[in-house]
Formats: sequence, structure tokens, C-alpha cells
Amino acid sequence: MSKEKRRKTFMVKLLEKAWIRSMLTVFSVLLIIGGPTYLIYILRKFGLPHLFLILIGLGSFAIGIVFFMGLVKEEKTK
Repeated sequence: MSKEKRRKTFMVKLLEKAWIRSMLTVFSVLLIIGGPTYLIYILRKFGLPHLFLILIGLGSFAIGIVFFMGLVKEEKTK
């Protein structure tokens, strides 16, 4: 494999990782922001108990924070 071809495949792999990382970051931020607000609003339409809605909101917020911190920690180690 030529040096130029190896360089192109390396760049493609790097862009895929960056794209995946950015999508995971967006997903975690959506869990942090959207979970306690929009998810509760949508689930309220189904008539779920208020305590259940609060637990879902707190759970999605906590999962989003843990997920985001994992991504940040992984990036710091690189």
C-alpha cells in the first residue's frame, strides 16, 4: 500500500471517529436537556403518574451527565 493511500485511510478512520464522538456528545446533551423537559412533556400526554415522570427526568439527566463525562474523560486521556 502506498504512503498516500495509507494516509487517506487514516484520515477516513479519524473522521469517522470524530463524527461518532460528536454524535455521542449531541446525544448525551439531548439526554441532559431534553430528558427533564421535553421527555416529561411527551410522557405526560400518556397519563403517567407524576412521580414516575420525575424519576424518568432525573434518570435521563443522570445518564446524560455520566455519558458526557465519560466522553470528556476519554478525550483527556488521548
